[in-house]
Amino acid sequence: MIKSFELAGHIVGIMVDKDVTKEYIQEFHSRIEKKLEEHDNINLFCEIMPGNEVPLKLLLKDLQFKFQNSHQINKMAVVTDLTWIRGVMDVNDIFVSTKVESFELKDRLEAIHWISH
Repeated sequence: MIKSFELAGHIVGIMVDKDVTKEYIQEFHSRIEKKLEEHDNINLFCEIMPGNEVPLKLLLKDLQFKFQNSHQINKMAVVTDLTWIRGVMDVNDIFVSTKVESFELKDRLEAIHWISH
């Protein structure tokens, strides 16, 4: 089960605390879709905890989901020490209308501040 929290009604926080699988991504997307039913627009905070694997194929599937829903997702903060994921997120900002920022784990509070404003 995905660990999630709310910073505000329209801000969804997800803590990735295990290796990402197809089922995990589906649960992640289901949580976002439910929140989109409640709010016209949302912000996402996603923190990938150390030691968890994120296969590129599944990350690309997630990017496709964000592209399809980018008109309702205003901002997304990705917090991880996985350099390659931060790089993908920075490029992702070119393809979707969602404002995407990536942060290192040590900058978690900065990410929370950014996603909240």
